[in-house]
Amino acid sequence: MHLPDVRARFARLLPVLLMTLACPPVSAADPSEIQRELDALREKHGVAGFAIAIVRPGEPPFLGGGGLATREPPRPVAPDTIWRVGSITKSFTGVATLIAAREFGFSLDDPVAHHVPDPPYRNRWEDKHPVRIAHLLEHTAGLLDLSRREFDSSDPAPLTLAQAFAVDPDAHVTQWPPGLHSSYSNVGAGIASLVVERLSGQSFEAFLASRVLVPLGMRDSGLLLDERTRDRLATGYDRDGRSVMPYWHVIFRAFGGLNATTADMARYLDWLLRPDGAPLLTRVERERMETPRTTLTARTGLRYGYALGLYGYDHEGLLWAGHGGDADGYLSRLGTLPGTGIGYFLTINAFNGDALEEMQARLESWLTAGLPRPPKPPIAKLAPAQLEALAGCYAAATRRFSWTTEDMDLILSVRAEGDRLIARNPTGRERQWLPVNGEHFRRPDEPVATLGFARDADGTLFVQGDMGTFRRTRERPEEPCPPP
Repeated sequence: MHLPDVRARFARLLPVLLMTLACPPVSAADPSEIQRELDALREKHGVAGFAIAIVRPGEPPFLGGGGLATREPPRPVAPDTIWRVGSITKSFTGVATLIAAREFGFSLDDPVAHHVPDPPYRNRWEDKHPVRIAHLLEHTAGLLDLSRREFDSSDPAPLTLAQAFAVDPDAHVTQWPPGLHSSYSNVGAGIASLVVERLSGQSFEAFLASRVLVPLGMRDSGLLLDERTRDRLATGYDRDGRSVMPYWHVIFRAFGGLNATTADMARYLDWLLRPDGAPLLTRVERERMETPRTTLTARTGLRYGYALGLYGYDHEGLLWAGHGGDADGYLSRLGTLPGTGIGYFLTINAFNGDALEEMQARLESWLTAGLPRPPKPPIAKLAPAQLEALAGCYAAATRRFSWTTEDMDLILSVRAEGDRLIARNPTGRERQWLPVNGEHFRRPDEPVATLGFARDADGTLFVQGDMGTFRRTRERPEEPCPPP
């Protein structure tokens, strides 16, 4: 990260730091209160069990939960219960890749093919736009997500990476030049783990354990379903909270294979919030985990988005950094509030998104009750012509899966109205986009710019944010905009 990036990020966090110092400690509330509330929500949604780890400044981690790890025979949630954390694994993969880069002398900006001469993908833009290691971790390699054959793979052997990439060898073809748009792909983490394996001479599982898990004291965590993990693993259930879902041996374990206890996840949270406690990464490397660098809008200075296994999101006017996770029968969330020392891990053993979403929102509200909100960026005074120049019809520019086109059917109508833009989706829902500067915008309730406009080398205008990437297809919007 360049020095200006560090200063910009510090400037963004400074209001949160100052307000934290000026307000009473948030840690006065008893965690058993929120544990009871979450347990009531668990029962409301028919979830078998849940677990939480809460980290707050000046206090030992709180580990709690409730309900059943397994319904038949009944086994209550216990401190040593192991949970599947799903895609939260990607943040560990980010840490491992940064460590490997330092140890073996490579850069995240290196083309993958420099270190893996036989990369498991085809990129017709490789000469001018090679797939770089950072692209794999930020989902900007231009790759689709798992093919249906890869998604359905569940071999308990488990598969080596060579075997995994042989399951559907023709599936990994870049769809657009790498380094433009973020489009979620579990394949990227698999290829990143291949880079680590090739350069370290170790399996990714062994490298992650020796360089990340053991130094953090996470001795009950790992990527494989060994006998000890099997005996302590919570049973995963479907949305109804009762139908058992078989263990999914994910094809590339670096994207979602981690199993961990809440105590181990608390150790990870503590390190994320206070990285000096275990010198795994330098401060610059730790900042890089939360700082996207490889999209079009990241290159314009937008610092909101998906980085190296962590991404930003807003809740009640505060900017969190974290990741969600799902594995068949489990859903999880990890969240940290930079600059405050506050973080949490929450998991349930049911594939019930409504339950997790309600529990997450309540937990985050409880954790930040009484914490002042930083002032929102003022609305930039743009000339009407500047706003009109961004208006138009925008069609989805990326897709995630090869077997569905639903995400390619999306279209936005963007119009200028007063001092802001109004974005309308196909259902008629409208959202206000307030300018922070001439390129970056935020929604009214957001504390930072969360979306931006940028042009590619051909001059095509794109808008990027957590709603996806959209390409302008018409400059003057009609109501409704035509299909893409």
